[in-house]
Amino acid sequence: MDIMKNTKAIPRAGVPWAFKAFLTVFLFFNLSSTASSGPWIDSGDQRLRHHIVLLADNNIITVPVTTWPLMWAGIIHDVNRADYAQLDEASLWSLRYVKHAFTRQTEGALRFTGQLSAGEDSQAIRDFSDSRREKSETKASVDWMSDTLAVHLAAGYADQPTDGEKWRADGSYISYALGNWAFTAGAIDRWWGPGWHSSLTVSNNARPIPSLSLQRRSSDAFGTRWLSWLGPWQFTSMASQLESDRQVPEAYLLGARFSFKPFSSLELAISRTAQWGGEGRPQSWNSLKDLIIGNDNRGDDGIALDGSNEPGNQQASLDARYSFATGLANNALYFQFTAEDEAGGLPSRGIVQLGLESSFFYRNMQHRFVLELSDTTSESYSDERPNYAYEHGIYRSGYRYKGRPIGASVDNDSRLLTFAADHYLSSGQQFSWSLSKIDLNTDGTNAAAPGGSVFGVGGRTKMVNMEYSLPISHHWQASFGLHFASDSIVFNNEVLDSGGSLTLDFRY
Repeated sequence: MDIMKNTKAIPRAGVPWAFKAFLTVFLFFNLSSTASSGPWIDSGDQRLRHHIVLLADNNIITVPVTTWPLMWAGIIHDVNRADYAQLDEASLWSLRYVKHAFTRQTEGALRFTGQLSAGEDSQAIRDFSDSRREKSETKASVDWMSDTLAVHLAAGYADQPTDGEKWRADGSYISYALGNWAFTAGAIDRWWGPGWHSSLTVSNNARPIPSLSLQRRSSDAFGTRWLSWLGPWQFTSMASQLESDRQVPEAYLLGARFSFKPFSSLELAISRTAQWGGEGRPQSWNSLKDLIIGNDNRGDDGIALDGSNEPGNQQASLDARYSFATGLANNALYFQFTAEDEAGGLPSRGIVQLGLESSFFYRNMQHRFVLELSDTTSESYSDERPNYAYEHGIYRSGYRYKGRPIGASVDNDSRLLTFAADHYLSSGQQFSWSLSKIDLNTDGTNAAAPGGSVFGVGGRTKMVNMEYSLPISHHWQASFGLHFASDSIVFNNEVLDSGGSLTLDFRY
């Protein structure tokens, strides 16, 4: 059983200073507590996601499952009330694994994890499962959790990092539960969307951004008959501050996501993110209000034509996942549409993702196959607008953080077609492989610095990825990876080609 800076100066208001003070206090306690993983499931755990999605497709787990981190409260509630006698072999396997993962992440006073990973190149094109970004990384963490407080202290070292920061506290946080809400301060990875290889709005591609966040713990449906039709629902929001080394230093990244399941087979979600404020930009309550209500285009009421008081740069996203069964297989169709602008009050100039997945049990193994296409050229489905997605005339460093896109890892004007599979053995071993056709920055041009695709003027390659993971003791797991590229690509001025990787994970 598998249980294993050219902007017009505008005086600042008091809002960002209060935000900074609050964030500083929370991060201080985050990094100084004797603290992870307790209240939620982090993005990046491909095996656990597989088992949760399988149970969701069989209506054993009823809560939305496309917003990561995924809160444990609703997941374990559904798992604990499952009728074992009614489960098939695959569902029983997944149910036991999810319960095992919950126990592993919550029992004991302190929990320790560590990871050593090394590869020949940086990991430029990342999917949900990837944890390594640089050539080699060392990570360690300790966490503690009570009924209302969870503290996770993480530290890492990266060799030859693309952003120049060798020592990192990525993954650190402190989270406090008040009723059905979790208030969190820290730097945690997020993944908003149904995709397995890309998420167009928020993904775990870039390093986690220090944030304040609010997330619903349980996804119970509304009690009123006017809203109960929405079914189980989830809401999360974040307020983050980007780095100082960008065109508009210390701009804020704000975001919110609402997902719900009106039917057991259908999950819908809407997301919205915005870059706002920063050095030399308006940061008053009125500016924030204009941003929230969408009064943020040049020429709108009170917004100057020269953009001097333009509130920010926004994205809106809609995604859906519809599951259905054929024979003994659980299948799903999903899509994501992310708008870079609006026209006539409607989203416009979007980028798109389409996917098909299927999971089944065969020869004492669980299998999941995914076919996914992501296209990040604005309006690729009609009149293409190159150098538009993930770019902005004021926030010229673009929708990126420390040299990586916050959305899809292939950055803008690119197309990623992937056919992938994960095979889970009852012994705890896992074999994963993928075939990808990658067209980077297809128009061959780039936005002017400091913006522009991290892949320069682009390139094309076909890639084969393989990874084999196995437990080598109760506390250790090893993963061996190989990838073969038909052509080299350039990522942040680094030439990437075929190579291999080794990862060792420790948990106590």
